Amino acid sequence: MRFAPPPTVRVAEHPGGMNQVLARSFNERLIMSLLLQHDGMTRLQLGQESGLSAQTISVIVRALERDNLVSKGEAVRGRIGPPTTPISLNPNGAFSIGLHVDRHAIEATIINFVGSPVAQKRNTLTTFNVQNVRDALIGMVDMLLGELTATQKALVAGIGLTFPQRFEAEEEQEQAVLTFDFEQDLRAHSGLEVVIQDDVTAAASAETLYGQAKRMDDLLFCYASKDLKPRLILGGRIYTGSKPQIPICDCQTWALTAQNLENVVTQDDLGIQRWIKQVVSKAADLVQDLATFASVPEMILSAPVPTAVMDELVSRIRTEISADLSVTGSRFGPNALAIGAAIMPIQTRFTANTL
Repeated sequence: MRFAPPPTVRVAEHPGGMNQVLARSFNERLIMSLLLQHDGMTRLQLGQESGLSAQTISVIVRALERDNLVSKGEAVRGRIGPPTTPISLNPNGAFSIGLHVDRHAIEATIINFVGSPVAQKRNTLTTFNVQNVRDALIGMVDMLLGELTATQKALVAGIGLTFPQRFEAEEEQEQAVLTFDFEQDLRAHSGLEVVIQDDVTAAASAETLYGQAKRMDDLLFCYASKDLKPRLILGGRIYTGSKPQIPICDCQTWALTAQNLENVVTQDDLGIQRWIKQVVSKAADLVQDLATFASVPEMILSAPVPTAVMDELVSRIRTEISADLSVTGSRFGPNALAIGAAIMPIQTRFTANTL
């Protein structure tokens, strides 16, 4: 099984338009990339940001409207000159399926074209092996597609599938799952394109496409669970580093903590507080180490925790690190890994990647 390369995440920093017929696909992707970064843009703004001519912008916008990928807002009047009409992505213009495989469960979601979940499912894995994972994935895809109308099914861009770098399972089972060709298997079953990536890299990329870092080039993204898993983004590229995960607690401790978090045990629980303390300490050490060779303005933290626990994590990390670094919780909440998986097909199909 192959992982997709880490995608570029700032898709329109220095865009350059091409006006040949053969470049139409790139130009359309460029416009959609800009609309992903902004809540609404006029034709004039699209031209200024893309470098494309007004005529080319008009042709592309009309084509995207015909495909229901974009929609017009209300005309803004009262300014000098004719009224301006903002253009935005149509939430119902495309959909995507995301599947995240972990040691004990599979989380799945469908998102629309603006990154909002339409349906979410979770399937517990009683036994971790290739056959059980395969059957669960196929069952999840069928269940999610069953949530859509016939029209919506025709607009599914593909399936994103994510795995951790390690499952903490028996080595033979782990290697069997990591080397099995789920890409071909799911494509043959569903008829949809499948993109595979490691889970935290996909979540980091999703944050920059749809989340808190839509217009940022440089930031530190961290996912906290049993380990603190950082991804450094510099100049729109994701870097894993030589230590892709920093231990926080052992598997048994995390399993108990995760159970308490899932059951909405009060965050004053001693186990949860010990975990929070460790996350804060490891994050502060990471930021200090990072400062010796790179400077980033933002840290985005993601974790499978309730909002109150995330708020406490963010608040306590802010008090431990330099005031020059802003700390923000992920937009995607506890389901960030499945949503990160779902965003990959949209990014692959609709944005102006510059790999």
